[in-house]
Amino acid sequence: MSLATRARGPIFRLTLALALLLPVCMGIAGFLNLTALKRVDAEATVSEVTAIGGKWADRLQVAVRYGKPIEKFSGLDDLLDDVRQDIPLAGQAAVVDVKGHVLGSRGEEAAVPVVGADQGGQVVERVNAGRRWVLFPIRDAGGAVVAHLGVALPEEAHTAEIGRTVQAMVAAAAAATILGVLVTLGLGFASARGRAADAVRLKRMRVAGIAVVVLAQAGFAAYAIGEFRSAVETAAARQGERLAASVANDLDQLINKGIGLRFMGRIEDNFARLIDQVPLIGGAALVGPDGTRIAAAGVTGPDAGPVVIRDLTTVAGSGGRPAGRIEITLSGAAIADSVQSRVLDAVTLALVSAMIVGEGLIFVFAAVRGRAGTGGIADSRFARPMAFLFLLAWSLPLSFVPLAMRLLAAGNGAATSDIMMAAPVSAEMMCALVTALIAGPMADRRGWQVPVLTGFGLCVLANMVSLVVMATQTHPAAFIAARALGGLGYGFAWMGIQSHLYATTLPERRASATAGLIAGIFVGQMCGTAIGAMLAEQLGYANVFLVAALFMVMPLVVALVAVSVGRELAVETDSKPVAAAPVTAEEGGGWRGLLTDRTFMLVLVCSVIPFSIAQVGLLNFAVPVYLAEQGINQSDIGRVLMVNGLAVILLGPLFGRLTDKVTDKRPFIVAGALAAAAALVVASIGGNLMALVAAVFLIGVSGSIAGGAQSAHGLQGAGVARAGIGRAVSMKRSADKFGQMLGPLIVGGLFAVVGTTAGLAATAGLMLAAGLLFLVLDRRPAPPAAGEAEASS
Repeated sequence: MSLATRARGPIFRLTLALALLLPVCMGIAGFLNLTALKRVDAEATVSEVTAIGGKWADRLQVAVRYGKPIEKFSGLDDLLDDVRQDIPLAGQAAVVDVKGHVLGSRGEEAAVPVVGADQGGQVVERVNAGRRWVLFPIRDAGGAVVAHLGVALPEEAHTAEIGRTVQAMVAAAAAATILGVLVTLGLGFASARGRAADAVRLKRMRVAGIAVVVLAQAGFAAYAIGEFRSAVETAAARQGERLAASVANDLDQLINKGIGLRFMGRIEDNFARLIDQVPLIGGAALVGPDGTRIAAAGVTGPDAGPVVIRDLTTVAGSGGRPAGRIEITLSGAAIADSVQSRVLDAVTLALVSAMIVGEGLIFVFAAVRGRAGTGGIADSRFARPMAFLFLLAWSLPLSFVPLAMRLLAAGNGAATSDIMMAAPVSAEMMCALVTALIAGPMADRRGWQVPVLTGFGLCVLANMVSLVVMATQTHPAAFIAARALGGLGYGFAWMGIQSHLYATTLPERRASATAGLIAGIFVGQMCGTAIGAMLAEQLGYANVFLVAALFMVMPLVVALVAVSVGRELAVETDSKPVAAAPVTAEEGGGWRGLLTDRTFMLVLVCSVIPFSIAQVGLLNFAVPVYLAEQGINQSDIGRVLMVNGLAVILLGPLFGRLTDKVTDKRPFIVAGALAAAAALVVASIGGNLMALVAAVFLIGVSGSIAGGAQSAHGLQGAGVARAGIGRAVSMKRSADKFGQMLGPLIVGGLFAVVGTTAGLAATAGLMLAAGLLFLVLDRRPAPPAAGEAEASS
């Protein structure tokens, strides 16, 4: 065989796919790491501005509390000039009252955000016209907010140090990508020239290609962690220097007026405020010319952490000796915690990127094997990558939809209650439940392609409408309608993908196929939520909706490939594709056939619904509440919840294959109920971090054990065969959503009445009772008749 002939073979296509996949994955990893790195610098910058700007807001507030109206404050322009001089990054400084009247402004002229008196209790941030505003409340003698001091920073207010670091990281990512692509192409060339069997060479190339991608990702992640450490330490040192300079400048003015250091008041209070507002600062001290400590706050001294020293001005007759010095002690513990947090961020980003790589390779292998005709694969192998990419695109706005609703409501003067913020998500889920019931029968009659393509189109339309609503600040009701439209699309697409899987999978492989699909769903949602949150910080809410609409093209491509491969197989076998053959409900079928199918209904009532209740109770209530009470931040809570998804991703396919090898699936359903009950018991007894991690892992194990068995056992009855597989899948999905809707009501009610611990224990009892009831009432299934097996497959 000539080299040209081999180049057209599956090894060439696999090599080319890997060479194209690596830059995409490295680009995602690089972008996410750069986003996190910029966030380190932005947080440090904002905390500096908060500390220094708060000092000037206090001066205005003192004058107002002594009866001086803020509208008649003399010397306001000079004070604002001093603010800009004290904060070099500030492009504008202004004072605005609670009604929106600008009382004074210096620097670049731009609209100043308005914060009402009822919202202005704390320092707030606003992004307006490409600027990041930090607004400090000014209160009168009665404690009412009468105005705000606003400091405007460029929205991309990054330091020169971070700019150089970003350039170095981009160069490192590019070098790793180029090297990885060259190595991949070299391995592909060597594999194509090998003399081993085609299947062996293809397998070797697959393993080698995965190794190259993983090593490139790991190497860049290690480099990024080192850059995080350097960035945190640099930010801490910069904060210490700037704060020391700001305090020294204030004291120098007093010294030049003839006031001695020992006669200056409230120095300890100012130090305490700085320490409270800047986490990386551990202590501050004013030291006299003879080395005695005049005022101090926090933990000071060389043993506490690095010390930044700034000398004060000299006084006449001192021989050029400074009048004293300011010592800012950096917090070694806070720096270590921040570095650890950034390391966890880098590890999380590497994990997200690795999961994207894994799912991309699944699609590549399916496409290569399908085109190669090695065994004539069924096009159901494209269901998992299709579901992964769809959930990835759909989940991009998931983390900030309530926040976007609050922003819209505040801009339109509407109330921003919890119910108002939850309205878009509730509307989306309600509409998804409705179309889930419609999509299954539609797939039975017209094929899976119709609901899938309809769903993709509705999701794109919903994201574009959401983009317009956010960009134009339309009424919140329009945003609710846009998300409801997205829910309609979600129900159609999600049910169409499941119908495609079940209609093209033989009953004996249904458990493993379902487990793989669920794993792809979890990966897509985890990656989409993480990427969307980071994109929102960099691009704003509106642009994330645009990205989500563009990302919806990727699952569309997979769907078209699945259709194309199915048609090729149909030509090879001289028959129609399985997915294209609609399944018509027989007489006595339909919804009535499902409701009278004993096995199917027992699976829904005793397994699907109770598990959804238990899962919501643990993941949405107990874990966040317990961890928040222990002072765990939101990022770490999110990482704990990721353990559930990782358990499903790693164990789901394993248990799915094991379930396929066993005729009786009932033990897996009962074991899943026991594992869920154990998770709830561990959470109720422990309550500490490790116990909750174990509980989250166990609930993932429960889903891995029972997920595939629920479909394989529940969908093999005669009632399902008569009703149609799509209709049965719709009803199963609706039962799952019904359990998720009941979960907050039941578990939240138990928590309110008997407490969290007893509520978890009661929910564990519910799972045990449901599992035992299923074991007692369900009969061992008989092998399906040939006609039923053919219809269900």
